[in-house]
Amino acid sequence: MARFDPKRQAEFLERLNPRRAEIKRDLDARRLPFGVAIDNPDKETNIGNLLRTAHAFLCGEIVLIGSRRYQGAGSHGIERFERIRHLPTRQEFLDWLPDSGYETVAVEIHPEAERLDRFVFPERPLFLLGSEHYGLNESLLSAAKHKVAVPQFGLVPCLNVNIACSIVLYAFVTSRHPDLETTVVRGRKYLVDEKSGRQPSIDE
Repeated sequence: MARFDPKRQAEFLERLNPRRAEIKRDLDARRLPFGVAIDNPDKETNIGNLLRTAHAFLCGEIVLIGSRRYQGAGSHGIERFERIRHLPTRQEFLDWLPDSGYETVAVEIHPEAERLDRFVFPERPLFLLGSEHYGLNESLLSAAKHKVAVPQFGLVPCLNVNIACSIVLYAFVTSRHPDLETTVVRGRKYLVDEKSGRQPSIDE
């Protein structure tokens, strides 16, 4: 199990070789104006997977509220290239929020939540997700300007938090940034670093 450490991340970025430094600069130049915040999820696996999901959609910033533990197997090391902010308490998050420049969108099953497929996304949203078992804390829900839910039609009462995040980010990016070019594909893999020359095999 890993733990996000801003000092270690800064040290990693300082030691980047020229090729990786160029990748990081290119990534930072293409990031989209939105953030993802997750409040004390039930499983460290979910944070690791969510870090990778946020990266796939060029998330501008990831905010960890409370827990900063994650499973490295889910993130595949991509967290080292991401912009991550850790706020130890919900109150610190609420104090930071007004000056953040974001418009908060709580992703939650809630009577007041709009259906995702009918929601008009703000220009600079911060998607706020919480525990799968208990949902978002009431103080965070109250601070959110919008509430949105992924419409479901079966017997399962909710989705895994990372899956819900993936659906919401896909909807946002394709709606707000429809002309964004996807990463180059080689075989059955997205090749983020074209200069590496790596050609994934068909079985990878």
